[in-house]
Parts: sequence; C-alpha cells; structure tokens
Amino acid sequence: MKKQWKLLILGIYILGMLWLLFGQRMQTGSVRGMQLQPFYTLRLFWNALCNGHDGGTRQHALINLVGNVAMFVPLGFLLPWIWPRWRTLWKHMVLAASLITAVEILQWLTGLGWCDVDDLILNLLGTTIGYCLWKIFAKCARHNA
Repeated sequence: MKKQWKLLILGIYILGMLWLLFGQRMQTGSVRGMQLQPFYTLRLFWNALCNGHDGGTRQHALINLVGNVAMFVPLGFLLPWIWPRWRTLWKHMVLAASLITAVEILQWLTGLGWCDVDDLILNLLGTTIGYCLWKIFAKCARHNA
C-alpha cells in the first residue's frame, strides 16, 4: 500500500482520537485531575468489575479498562507499518510512551481530562498489542510475497 494511503489512515485515526480524548469533553465541560499512583485506578476498576453492586459501575469500569487498551492498538500497528524507524520494540515503546504522556499532560493542562498514570499503562498495553499484530502482519506479508 502506498505511503500516502497509510498516512491518510493515520490522519483519520488521529482525528478520531482527538475527538475521543478532547473534543467530546469540550461539550461536557472541564474536568481536571491528576492521579500518579501506579495501579490505583486499575484496582478501583477491577474491584468495581468484581464487586460492583450495580450494572452502571461495572459497565463504566469495563469501558474504561477495555477502551484505554483498544484505543491505542491502531497506533501500535500504524507506527511501524508506516515508518521503518519504529519497527524495533524499544524504539516503538519509547515513542508510544512519549506520545501517550504528552496526551495525558495535555488533558490535565487543558482541563479536558484526567492525567492518570494507569491510563499510560493501559494505553502502552494497547500499543504493544498493536505492535505485535503488526509483527504478525509483516511476517505473513513477507511469507506471501
């Protein structure tokens, strides 16, 4: 696939992410907060899943946990697919961690979201899954070429 099409796909993904991470919150109002204790929010959501007394609490926890992973799977796939420079795992992880950290800080600075270290952990898990999917895709593409 030509690089222009790959960049178009990346651009559409970025626009979608900007809407999810910032745009929809502009309509609902400002929420600023910071949570820097690793696994604190993850424990809260896990407990809500296991011990939640109402469906709304469980649903919120599940959406947050799965959503924070799933939203970043495409990024993990797209970066090495488009740019050979990001095809080694450690370079990929450094770039992904930097991008995600920038998003978290921007959410806090703009008041359009929480800066949560657990989001970083979940988002990195998502990019890692995407990276592994790209590795499988690249291996299959080489095998079929």
